[in-house]
Amino acid sequence: MRDEMTMYSLKPIVSLPRALHHTKTMYEMRNIHGERSTDDDHTDAVSKIVPDITEQVISFLKSPLPEYKTLEIRQEKILAQLAELKKHVSTLCDFLKQTNQTAVVDTCSMSQEPINVNLIINANPEKPPYSILALQRLWQDTDIKVQTFVHSSVSKEGPTVHHSTTSSPNSNVVNLTLIWKNVEDLQLVSGLHSYHITGETNFLRYISRILSLHNYESFTCIEKVNAIDTILDLCHSLHYQESLQKKQEILSLIADKVNTNWSGKENLDIADIAAWCTIKQVFPKKYPPKLKKWYEACEKLFV
Repeated sequence: MRDEMTMYSLKPIVSLPRALHHTKTMYEMRNIHGERSTDDDHTDAVSKIVPDITEQVISFLKSPLPEYKTLEIRQEKILAQLAELKKHVSTLCDFLKQTNQTAVVDTCSMSQEPINVNLIINANPEKPPYSILALQRLWQDTDIKVQTFVHSSVSKEGPTVHHSTTSSPNSNVVNLTLIWKNVEDLQLVSGLHSYHITGETNFLRYISRILSLHNYESFTCIEKVNAIDTILDLCHSLHYQESLQKKQEILSLIADKVNTNWSGKENLDIADIAAWCTIKQVFPKKYPPKLKKWYEACEKLFV
């Protein structure tokens, strides 16, 4: 390979002088691109600054400013006040706990005024209200006296869902009139313009509120109240489901809630009554296996 050679040499278009003449400036800056000496002043400056800062910090620690001393005294005073306030709050909490416990004991020991009410319910013979049977067994301090009648819309009355009551020393009396009627769901007839309260779970809510000693909403444990309300709502909604799959899903939820609410306890409550009645009406022989012990306990106590 040989070197290339140009035939003609071209003259440059612009020729610059070798030395540029600058205009005169007020201040002339040092050329930073010039050659710097190996012993740079920057290292010396840093080596001087660091000891100066260290000496200032040591000097401050030995003799802080008066403002910092005042701030430190104020901070210690605030911390002492907070400790005193914490002590007062702790004493007040202990006092309130003792007062609350005393109030609960007084409420439980206080006897309720005698109750004597008259209720009317319409029930379909195909959906007998077994809750009446359970309430008579569970509420030993209340006499639930039942009279049954047959409406013209049905040909015969439903099964026996109550125990015959005799005279007892109980001061709480519920005179319940049960009318067998062709209705979609249980109806509690109120005294105000004969409006209906629909659903057996709502009937249980209503009758529990009449007797303050059996009103679950007065429980001090909010989690317990919410658990009972959830079971009652699930039982109520199950009656309005058309598909079998949806009913089984709600039944599974009821089983989980009831199993948690019961957990081997001896005393049953209104949530157990609602769940037992619902299973007895809709799934009398197909309840979840986890509820076997619970269901047998309900049958033994309520029937």
